Amino acid sequence: MRERVTSSEVDVDVERGAWRVLRSERRVTVVRLSQLETPDMKDPAAIPPLQVFSGENVSVEVSRRRAGLPFFHRNMDADELIVCISGRARWETELGDFEVEAGDAILIPRGVAHRPAEVSGDYVALEIKYRGQLRPRA
Repeated sequence: MRERVTSSEVDVDVERGAWRVLRSERRVTVVRLSQLETPDMKDPAAIPPLQVFSGENVSVEVSRRRAGLPFFHRNMDADELIVCISGRARWETELGDFEVEAGDAILIPRGVAHRPAEVSGDYVALEIKYRGQLRPRA
């Protein structure tokens, strides 16, 4: 079995024979995003959506909203990376309006007012909120 070990400093390819994990503090977790019932499915004013993972400085949430948010939201604590998994949405921000569809991501810097103004009936999005600064790759 081939394994690739990566870090910010080095990439290493390793050839291994049979191996097994004897003990692990962590486990693999599967979350079926399209099957979750999120608060924003029933209440258009619900924010934040359903948190599925969190860690130091990061929150990962799932939105399956069925109607636009009736007000603007301004997150003063975190940059927000919103990845559209299915459907489409029109996001209004104070920096402009943006159409997103499945496979698109929108990065909203902390402090910028925004809202999903319109969403399709099959909208599913992953919202990653990071208490640092996210930057698009140049």
